[in-house]
Amino acid sequence: MAVALVVALQPETPALAQAQSAAQLAQTQSAEPLGFIVKFRGSGPIARAQALAVRGQLAPAQRQVEIQLGRQSAFAGLCFDRFTVGGAEIVLRTCEAVAASERNAVQQSWGARLRAMRAVEYVDANATATQQRAPG
Repeated sequence: MAVALVVALQPETPALAQAQSAAQLAQTQSAEPLGFIVKFRGSGPIARAQALAVRGQLAPAQRQVEIQLGRQSAFAGLCFDRFTVGGAEIVLRTCEAVAASERNAVQQSWGARLRAMRAVEYVDANATATQQRAPG
């Protein structure tokens, strides 16, 4: 037992520390936010913001979407990314990066959650790379 304790208390070897650091770096680099293209319907605040974007009023539309994402608990974990060309749809992204090993599960979970919302006309996974932004 004493030998195990002594071995456990030994400092890490440089090779082990370097390998752990490389593994952590690789995992961090493969993690990125997931994006979803969402079209809202109805007269709710996000649908109204989307209509503003269609009319070219992108700045106030973006502010409104960001406010609603912060207020509505159903969207906790999603952040505004951008409007599609013409403002017809909103691209939402996970606020936190998602590890490659978790991407499918997170994508399916958020897709199902968004599709279940009355105000969502449709949702698709964003096929293009999500813009890199600081979590917010």
